[in-house]
Amino acid sequence: MLKRLVLLLGVLLTGIVSFCCQSASVWQISKDGQSIYIGGTLHILSPADFPLPEAYATAYNNADKLVFETDIGGLNTAQFQRDMMQRLTYQNGTRLKDTLSESTYRLLSAHLAQRNLDIAEMAHYTPALMSITLSVTELRQMGFTSQGVDEFYYFRAMMDRKQIDWFESPQQQLEFIAELGGQDEDQMIRYALEDVKQLPDTITELKTLWRSGDMQQLYRNQASQFRDNFPAIYQSLLIDRNQRWLPMIEAMMTDDTTEFVLVGTMHLSGADSVLDLLQNKGYQVLQL
Repeated sequence: MLKRLVLLLGVLLTGIVSFCCQSASVWQISKDGQSIYIGGTLHILSPADFPLPEAYATAYNNADKLVFETDIGGLNTAQFQRDMMQRLTYQNGTRLKDTLSESTYRLLSAHLAQRNLDIAEMAHYTPALMSITLSVTELRQMGFTSQGVDEFYYFRAMMDRKQIDWFESPQQQLEFIAELGGQDEDQMIRYALEDVKQLPDTITELKTLWRSGDMQQLYRNQASQFRDNFPAIYQSLLIDRNQRWLPMIEAMMTDDTTEFVLVGTMHLSGADSVLDLLQNKGYQVLQL
């Protein structure tokens, strides 16, 4: 489950939302003659995932402005990379070995050795950074080497000179990652080691549901397990952020600019998802 926090990278069926003829995780949000688009993203893809479903191109072509979870350009700066390493590595002499049980450390060391990685080179990683490393290593071995939906459209928007905005700063997102695991970091690593074994099946299912836009099934198969196993993290990482984004999305409906909002697909699944919150506020939510 924890890898889903890092990959970090739908909505329940009700009367207004149409799930017939599902084609992609893209929706048009309308009210009083104003419309914006919201699309679900995966943050890393394989070359075989391109071209993206046509609904993304439709929303992009109709949009004047793209809005992302964070400043993608800022994530790619050398300064942010330095900030990330400082925030996600121990700076006080503590080592990863000091925070894990002996048995968990042995399991982690053996797992990394099988992938030709030396745990000694990661001695000062926090468990949060180690969990990211485990997931990214597996994804790379599976062929996930391409930019995700959000990064793809960020650079395209830059080339096309479209307006760009975001909900959160890179530093805010870094703090979300740094806080993963809470006080039980040993359990966090054990969960991560178990989850990477299931990653091929999990990511295949996730991609299938993302491409089809089946948010009901995504919630039942993956997001609900995330909620049940990690309720506090689910609340802070998904629900609380959805609620903070809602006023900003509503403000987009009050001007003449057409926005295309791109957020992680799990933000669109289940009760209190972005789509659910908008529907409850009286907006028409139509899947493209």
